[in-house]
Amino acid sequence: MSVGGARHYVAFYSPTTTTDNAGQSSLGYVLQFSAPVDFLVLSSRKSMDGDIQPSGSDVAQIRMPFTTRVKVNWRVRYDDTDWDVRTIRDPNGRRRDLEITVERVEQ
Repeated sequence: MSVGGARHYVAFYSPTTTTDNAGQSSLGYVLQFSAPVDFLVLSSRKSMDGDIQPSGSDVAQIRMPFTTRVKVNWRVRYDDTDWDVRTIRDPNGRRRDLEITVERVEQ
């Protein structure tokens, strides 16, 4: 399955560590690029009324054209929500498409 009509723009961030004057380190993320992708939430929690509610550990799948730029320690921001990259794979082995599994970051 090729990516085709990607509908959503997501931002890809790489991790960076900064150290303040007191020697304290903190982890942050730096924007690397944005791209149009197919973004599909795979798991969430439903209420008794059938409404979909964030579970705090939602998993989503991103499909996009193949690139070697994305790494498993990166983050993705989609619709003002941060997601940690969990897996990256080339689903057809042809270096045409990239399938990325992400998990919602608990705030």
